[in-house]
Amino acid sequence: MIKIAFVHNCFPAGGAERVTIDVARYLSRFGGYEVYVYASRIADSLLTEEMRDYFTLRQIPKHSVPAKRSKQIERYIVEDGVDILVQVVRSIRDIDGIRERTGVKSVIACHGEPFWQRYAITHRRQKGFVRRAMWFLFNKRRFADGSRAMRMAVERTLAEYNRCDAYTVLCEPYKTEVAAVIGIDPASSHIYAIENSEYVVDKVNYDKENVVLFCGRFENWSKRIDRLLRIWSRVQHKMTSWRLVLVGNGEDWDGLKRMAEELSLERVSFEGHQKNVSGYYDKASVVVLTSETEGWGLTLTEGQARGCIAVAFGCSSGVKEVIGPNGEGGFVVTPFDEQEYAQMLVEIAAMSAEERLQMGQRAVEYRRQYCPEIIAEKWRNLFDHLGGKE
Repeated sequence: MIKIAFVHNCFPAGGAERVTIDVARYLSRFGGYEVYVYASRIADSLLTEEMRDYFTLRQIPKHSVPAKRSKQIERYIVEDGVDILVQVVRSIRDIDGIRERTGVKSVIACHGEPFWQRYAITHRRQKGFVRRAMWFLFNKRRFADGSRAMRMAVERTLAEYNRCDAYTVLCEPYKTEVAAVIGIDPASSHIYAIENSEYVVDKVNYDKENVVLFCGRFENWSKRIDRLLRIWSRVQHKMTSWRLVLVGNGEDWDGLKRMAEELSLERVSFEGHQKNVSGYYDKASVVVLTSETEGWGLTLTEGQARGCIAVAFGCSSGVKEVIGPNGEGGFVVTPFDEQEYAQMLVEIAAMSAEERLQMGQRAVEYRRQYCPEIIAEKWRNLFDHLGGKE
């Protein structure tokens, strides 16, 4: 029996949590595996009885109290007899000590772009009145070119790599990038490329409407929805039969709505948070991202699985892998050329219905290579390797 525990903040929530559920569901088909989820915030309303059959859920302290969080996780590891601990996004405090005292194998699952911390480091230094004042007085010049934040991100990644038995990234190019930057041989490393899974939709609706859809967090430092609003201001008078629909919520909701009003945007709707977004994907012809940093792009894969054409800035290798060669799963736009992006939307709108249908069908087929069974089998192989089951 191999016992595996995944550590999350909020569960279930987004793409990383969905992968955990997919893996647990897949492992439940076989004998010899037991899955636990340790989470600080549990969204009971999003949990189904079926999900609860796949894993045992335990609550842990928030990451804002790291010492208590680590101690509780260690207690659970001992009580549950956990063999492999999967830390999603970041390592917990004192993981070296926990590994030594319990013998647990440690996995870091990086569900973002490699060295994503460089963006978060700069963002956090501008949050709140005091930090913002310090930013303009001292830090803006030190962090202006991004090199300092990148060095800090590389140091953190290297430290986490050295503290784990396996470090997972979202695609092969990420594996190459991480190995090159931290100075290790990819062939002999313990970096593993495991993509995020995407469900196969049984009945895809190809009777699309003239809708451009954004679905995600209203977190402008990473998602850069302001770019999308400016792009729409460029194309709205050329795409008069089209609508822009934005689904989601977050800290920048009010500011982005004000921006839309200031730009006098037409045929734009802010739908807020929605528990079920499949209906939006069913209607949309195009699904978009204009992010500064994006590890994989969950909204792109969800849209592709439902026959939408994906358009995004090529801000990372992950985004390029998700979209694939131009014309297969969508279109990659040069970062961060808003004029080129606007032109791409205009060209898609000018396509015939048959051309858009064919692109949507190709996107569905392209997305099948990341179905849950294929991705979960990669996780199973890793667990077998770490658990000595090979």
